[in-house]
Amino acid sequence: MRNSVILVAARSADIANKIKSVLEQEFFIVSDVCISGNETIRKVRIYQPDLLVCDYELGDMTGINIGDIVIKSGLCSMIMLCNQVQKDYAESLFSYPYLICLGKPLNKSVLYNSIEISLKSRKGIKLLENEINKLKEDIETRKIIEKAKGLLMDKLHMTEEQAYNKLRKQSMDSQTPMKNVASIIVATME
Repeated sequence: MRNSVILVAARSADIANKIKSVLEQEFFIVSDVCISGNETIRKVRIYQPDLLVCDYELGDMTGINIGDIVIKSGLCSMIMLCNQVQKDYAESLFSYPYLICLGKPLNKSVLYNSIEISLKSRKGIKLLENEINKLKEDIETRKIIEKAKGLLMDKLHMTEEQAYNKLRKQSMDSQTPMKNVASIIVATME
């Protein structure tokens, strides 16, 4: 996880650079530091970091505003540095593991562990999201193939096996995925 890219945002360049220095001592890759909310959002979009370590208060916006954009758009996970009241509020808006709130003053080992947990969680979530998308695509493919088979069976009085074999043969003959062949059949026969 140490090769993951991290972006740091704080209300002052001194604080941001201190956090960056602490992270780099543990061999984390810090792409850049930011001192305003707008700059943070712009750099998140440019660098596409795996994690944003962000102070709750930035000059032009709060960590909540940034989280609304960064987390809800799926751009990256976020660790927010805040006091207890801010922490309670932030955690009511965003769910773990997309947001981890750490209380101030920071403890280095807690910060390191939180970063590791956040990065591992994000990696696991990405794998699950990819698997879900693949399953959704498989279901859509199966639906269109079943619909095409049904139309062939109904309109051309084929058995289910004959309809499937016709789809498969057209797919192989035209070197086109079966889903595409089924889509064409549905479009022309409905």
